[in-house]
Amino acid sequence: SAHGQWRLRIIELFFTFIVLILVTLLFWRGPGVDNSKVSYLDLHAAMCKEYSPAYPSANGPGCSSVCQTDPSRKVLTSSYALTFKNATHKWPLDFLHNMHLAGNMLKKYGVLASLDTERESYLHVTFDYYCCYTVEEILKIGEFLDNYHWTPHEIWFDRLVCAIHSPGNMVSIVLMADSKSQSKLLQAALKCEQDLEKHTGIHKHIPHTKLQGFHMTLATVNQSLFPVLPAIDEINKAIPPGTWSSIHPVILHKPVCWKCQTVRKSLHTIKK
Repeated sequence: SAHGQWRLRIIELFFTFIVLILVTLLFWRGPGVDNSKVSYLDLHAAMCKEYSPAYPSANGPGCSSVCQTDPSRKVLTSSYALTFKNATHKWPLDFLHNMHLAGNMLKKYGVLASLDTERESYLHVTFDYYCCYTVEEILKIGEFLDNYHWTPHEIWFDRLVCAIHSPGNMVSIVLMADSKSQSKLLQAALKCEQDLEKHTGIHKHIPHTKLQGFHMTLATVNQSLFPVLPAIDEINKAIPPGTWSSIHPVILHKPVCWKCQTVRKSLHTIKK
């Protein structure tokens, strides 16, 4: 009957409307994101799966496990980083340009928890971490590092990768040094560890071989809301390996343990 046909037609239109809504929701992209590059149909597939060797960073960056509490040793430390920072290094202009370009490209994909190009004094390369030492030990380590003979190193960068440092959804997006730079810096780090023990008697608890490779952090993101892998893939295509500082290499001069200096100044003030 005509009434039955109209009823069937209304049902068909209703289901067509529902399907259109579902398709729109599935294929909608956030503002500024290139629909041809990012798929939100399966955000899980876009998540980082790479765990840092220092995971779960229980006692801070580079310190995988919790420091054992021993009243006789008065362990008060967490993580002391020895870093090459922008405060003591002038990064090449072409390198900074590419870092800013990469940061702006990341913004297209969603909200960032942090972006180091927007706080340039924080652009850094960590040379090593020192975990679970007493104040007395860290003072000796700091003095040794201040007086250590440092040889400048050229560093060339390869590509962006992601790394999970701790439980949860926060992920670091970092620019890795290339294999040649990794090898040279690792040799320098291991020699420094040997010289530290030779001159101070202090053994390095976590050797650099158990840390993530040398890198510069660009950003941190919450990957439950951010498509990490597509974002990294687009940037690595736009800035191929070896072109991050194509005119001049990044030169690493003398790293500084800023926290060591803070402890030393604090104790000096207390003694006064």
